[in-house]
Amino acid sequence: MFDFDSPLDALNEKLSPRKRVALATLRAVPPLFKLVIPSFARMKLGRLNSLVEVVLENARVAPHDLAVEMDDEQLTWADLDASTSRLAYFLQSRGVKKSDVVALLGANSPTYLVAMLAISRVGATAALINNNVDGAPLDHAIRVSKAGFLIVEDEYLERVKARDAVKECIHTIVSYGGADGELERAMASAPGSFFEPAPTEASEDFVYIYTSGTTGFPKPSRVSHERALAAGGGFHALMLRFRPGDKLYNVLPLYHASALLIGVGSCFLTRTPIALRRHFSASAFFDDVRRYDATAVLYIGELCRYLVNTYPEGDRNHRLRVAIGNGLRPDIWEDFQKKFNIPEIREFYAATEAPGFIFNTTGHPGSIGRLPPDWLKWMRLVRYDVDRDDYIRDEKGFCVPAARGEVGELIVRLPEKLKFAATEFRGYTDEESTKKKIITDVFKKGDRYFRSGDLLRVDEEGFAYFVDRIGDTFRCKGENVSTAEVADVLGAAEGIEEVTVIGVRVPPHDGQFGLAAVVPQGEFDPVAFFRAAQELPSYAQPRFVRVLKSIDKTGTFKVQKNELRRDGIDPNAASGPLYFLGEDRYIPFNEELRSKVESGEARL
Repeated sequence: MFDFDSPLDALNEKLSPRKRVALATLRAVPPLFKLVIPSFARMKLGRLNSLVEVVLENARVAPHDLAVEMDDEQLTWADLDASTSRLAYFLQSRGVKKSDVVALLGANSPTYLVAMLAISRVGATAALINNNVDGAPLDHAIRVSKAGFLIVEDEYLERVKARDAVKECIHTIVSYGGADGELERAMASAPGSFFEPAPTEASEDFVYIYTSGTTGFPKPSRVSHERALAAGGGFHALMLRFRPGDKLYNVLPLYHASALLIGVGSCFLTRTPIALRRHFSASAFFDDVRRYDATAVLYIGELCRYLVNTYPEGDRNHRLRVAIGNGLRPDIWEDFQKKFNIPEIREFYAATEAPGFIFNTTGHPGSIGRLPPDWLKWMRLVRYDVDRDDYIRDEKGFCVPAARGEVGELIVRLPEKLKFAATEFRGYTDEESTKKKIITDVFKKGDRYFRSGDLLRVDEEGFAYFVDRIGDTFRCKGENVSTAEVADVLGAAEGIEEVTVIGVRVPPHDGQFGLAAVVPQGEFDPVAFFRAAQELPSYAQPRFVRVLKSIDKTGTFKVQKNELRRDGIDPNAASGPLYFLGEDRYIPFNEELRSKVESGEARL
């Protein structure tokens, strides 16, 4: 078979950035015709309705080929079929039926994938609970899932059983992975005959994937079977482009969309094996890549930063040819690519529930790709007033498109009639949360758009860049300040391991002022950090610095800022010491200085 990509790889190195864009578009055409369009056609004709059907087809065509592995455990497609069949028999015997919801809580493992597929095989929906949450967020996740049956990995069993929501809502708990092996014993005694999958429509719910919950309780997003199939087919064709002999190494949590819909979906649809790791480990990353002989990886931007810091001399002894993901900052991008000799970095913008996506297949550092042409009226940037927390509208009451170079919120048109799963906004299990994500009367009466909550800008060449989340951008001295852009600058400061930024209100002063939370590599150097802050405009320079031992994150490395906002400028907060912007350095911030700031005696 002719390898369409190989000659184009060589050609790509010789082209200008503008011509690379055209080439990237050209390269997407063969995979689209070979995989995506036939898959979409099969879905529309009702001949392909779920990932379970894909697994069964793979087991029929290539039963002995490797499907998934982790450490010493390997499952072929036939093994995956047989295991999900046995677990489906057990679930059915315990009363799980079509349209039920089963909560699933565990870390990455082949068993986790088997459980998810078995839940789907009986016609139920899997609510994928983040294994990092506890307390009130865990109670919330259980309640809003409306699940009555829970499958939980033994490591998390005691934590889960102690929660009020579990006692109130869950009637059956089954654990796996421990010494007791309750689920494993049940599967061993289940019938070995073929379990006929429950009749499934592609439009039905496949899983609930929870939003990250960086600013509040996670919301379960409803993901249909069709959307899962479309994500796998689309991302393979446009981004991963698997070839014979490829293998994907995944360290991202399977309870989120990147690992499950993009990673697992792409591998299943192309019969490409996937190697899993329970949790991300920077020090073990490239040993694993070599051990599994992986050629592709999924990333989150922070993961790449950890790798760059862990391997200062790099590591080029591997076969990786492509890395795809999102959130890779421009200051890390080129270091990551050069130190580890990864030919293709492909950044994308997407969200679990969003009815749109953006791809960067040209390798343009820092960009998430190009927005679709305005005449499609699909994905648009509109002006947003972060101070009023509302859209800027014209005299007719319609939204105003953002100009090139101007920051605006990304909104995505919701079609009156759904034609493709990629343009679907299925919403959440809570109707009110769903309504809050839709804006109406945007460019004309009655039109409807999905609110991304993300601020982007587009340069003169048409490349789009993520700026910040609405709520993370704040106004200081009449200027809009992006916490992400400030963090990018301060992250280069000498002796700083990690930094994040929030806006804080300091009565009686108007607006907000920046507070940087930093993790130093050793002792915090207030003079060196002051010098780094001077590279920013005066209004963007953080007035406060909170020194921490670590910065809390979600399972996908997104910073949790709730505690920082709660502590604010309290110098006695237990989270860490606070500093204040002085004339030539940051100085310790105490109650006396706080009184002067809040009285207006000390200038901000």
